[in-house]
This record gives sequence, structure tokens and C-alpha cells, in this order.
Amino acid sequence: MSGKEDCHHNIMYITQPTRNIMRALGVWPSIDKEKSICKKIYKLLLISVSYILLSCDLIPAIFYWIMEKTTRVRLQIIPVLLYNFMAAGQYGIFIFRDHQIRQCLKHVEDDWRNVINADARSMMLTSARTGRRLVAFCGVLMYGGALTFRTILPLSQGTFVTDENITIRLLACPGYYFSIDVQVSPTYEILFAIQCLSGLVSASIATGACGFTAIFVVHACGQLKILIDLMKKLVEKQWRAGYEVDDKLAEVVEHQIRIRK
Repeated sequence: MSGKEDCHHNIMYITQPTRNIMRALGVWPSIDKEKSICKKIYKLLLISVSYILLSCDLIPAIFYWIMEKTTRVRLQIIPVLLYNFMAAGQYGIFIFRDHQIRQCLKHVEDDWRNVINADARSMMLTSARTGRRLVAFCGVLMYGGALTFRTILPLSQGTFVTDENITIRLLACPGYYFSIDVQVSPTYEILFAIQCLSGLVSASIATGACGFTAIFVVHACGQLKILIDLMKKLVEKQWRAGYEVDDKLAEVVEHQIRIRK
């Protein structure tokens, strides 16, 4: 495999889990700036659908909190509101910070392209595997929690009948829907499905945030390991000429400056 193909393979390997999730949300910042009109429209469509699903949770919950007169119920709904606000805010950051995230990914790609030797590549791959494990662990927690909260929890509680002989079927996220009767079919089933999809979007956003953090943090850790290795070799190795020491010292300084950027 050529150096260019090897670099591309490594970049695809370390970003694969996060890339798949973020592409499904329409917020994966492609390193290539040139985009076709169809890709831009498709990305805008994914972003619009995702925000609509998030709004289907957030807006009814806000109205429910405003209309509810019981302090205890208001306090119980606050965690759901905060979670939805955070998900919408994180998603907005992914959209409006697209350029900065693209620059970070470009920096990572350049580091892989300019890797100095096989030992350095091995260190970077070890850090990359750690990052993939972190993303997988976060994904299991977030998607498992979303599945439990959005489907298993409300369905396990079943239905109950009020004193007015009205059958109540619970939803995962309470909301105020004005004159719409959410208990009749198929309204209840539609809202239940929308809340499940909204939960998947929220879980994807949280997992994507963890994925970006893992990519950049473990990459920085790999670069620091390479820097430590360079400094050890600079001290331990016997140099035959002074210019060799100067060259290696310059290499250490340049690598340190690049890490700090």
C-alpha cells in the first residue's frame, strides 16, 4: 500500500464510527471544500429533519412546563428539558463550527501524512484504537439509554384508567399538545414513533460529540507520545556529529510547535 493510500486508510479507520453517525445527521465536515448542489441540498434536508424531530420533543415539553401548575411535576420535567436543550445546542455547534472542525480534521490528516517512521505510526494507531473503543462505549450507553427511556419504560408501565373512565397511555416525554387528543389512535402511535426517532437523534448527537472529542484528544495523546520518544532518542543516542544533534533537536522543536497548534 502506498503512503497516500495508507494515510487515507488510517484516516478512514479512526473516523469511521463518528463519521457514520455525523453523516446521518448531515453535519460531518468533509475535508474537501468542493461540494455539489445535490450534496448541499441533501445535507440541508438531513439538518432540517433532525431539528424538526428535536423540536417535536422540546416545544411540547416547554408548553407542558408552562401550563403545569404543580411544582413537583415542573421539577420532574426539568431534566428532560435540559437534555433536549443541550442536544439542540450541541447540534447547532456542529453546524456553525463546521469550518473549525474541518480544520482540526485536516490537521489530523496532515499528521498521518507526515508520520516520521513506523514506530510513530504504531503509536498513533494504538491511540486511534483507544478512541474507537471510547466511541463504541459511549454509543452503547447513549443508544441503550435512549431505547430504554423511549420505548421499554413507557410500554412496561402499560395503561391505566382515570376516575373519569379515560384510558391513559404514557409517552416517554410529556408534552402539551393543545386540543389534540394524544390518546386516540393513530395519534398516540405517531407521537410515540416521533419521540423514538427524536431520542435516536439526541443519542446520535451526544455520541458524535464524544466521537469528535475522542478523535482529537487521543490523536493529541499519540503526538505527545511521539514527542516523548523523540526526546528520549535525542538524549540516549550517541551522535557522531554536531549537525546531527541540531537536526534532531530542530525536529523535536518543530513537532512540539505543531502539537501546540
